[in-house]
Amino acid sequence: MTKEHWIGIIIILALITIALSGGAKKSSLVWPISPSSSPVVQSKTEVAEKPAGSSGAGGKVENANITNSGVSKYSGLISLKYVSRSEKPEQEYVTIQANNSQTKSILVTGWTLKSLASGQSAAIPKGTPLFFSNTINSDEDIYLRPGETLYLSTGLSPNGTSFKVNKCSGYLTQFQTFTPYISSICPRASDEDLSKIPKYVWNDSCFDYIDSYPRCKIQTDIMPVTWSVECKDFINKLNYPSCVNAHKNDGDFYLPEWRVFLRRNQPIWKSKRENIVLYDNFGKVVSTISY
Repeated sequence: MTKEHWIGIIIILALITIALSGGAKKSSLVWPISPSSSPVVQSKTEVAEKPAGSSGAGGKVENANITNSGVSKYSGLISLKYVSRSEKPEQEYVTIQANNSQTKSILVTGWTLKSLASGQSAAIPKGTPLFFSNTINSDEDIYLRPGETLYLSTGLSPNGTSFKVNKCSGYLTQFQTFTPYISSICPRASDEDLSKIPKYVWNDSCFDYIDSYPRCKIQTDIMPVTWSVECKDFINKLNYPSCVNAHKNDGDFYLPEWRVFLRRNQPIWKSKRENIVLYDNFGKVVSTISY
């Protein structure tokens, strides 16, 4: 074999050696595992910061208790005062009251009442500030002013909606039953405008009838034919719609009371050994009541 052949073979072997060594170095850059391929673990901090038991629906709190929910800033301003328990949902209600010491109205729509004994819960719905009969009433968020009381009834509303009580609301009780009873403090018939009734002799008995007419009563009796049309018309207009139209701008028209209905067909609260907690929209404890 000539010298040139040996030189060629050596050059070929050198090239093969360089190629093999270069390939090994290049491949070493591929083998390490990328950080992005390592297992992803959910942050414990993120889990802890998520509100415990929050369902995200209307402020409803699941599996909440007094120890892990914390105390609401409204504690002492809004209180659970009384529970009237009944097997009939229309007669069962919880009394919620705003403290006179609070300085502003507090939004309570969306707050949740929950039984720690049974786990049953209910959220405070919206209501209409001024109920109008024979029409569709629009619902709004409920705000409790200082000293106001909210009666949260389990059953259906006798007049179809949740509403704020006014001094004409007593008319609603003649043909509908509310629990607790709505006070009959409608304006007296004799205090209304009687100027359109002629002061004829034959109307004297009509004026006497008006003077003794009960508060919040809708006329259902047949009136004497001798009374004037104006007198009969006045008495026939002693009802809820006419009362609202005449007095809705009075300074004392609204009473410090809400009637709110959950529209359930079954009672919620236990008859004994019950512990009810009121939570605000952040799942914080506002008030508790036990019996």
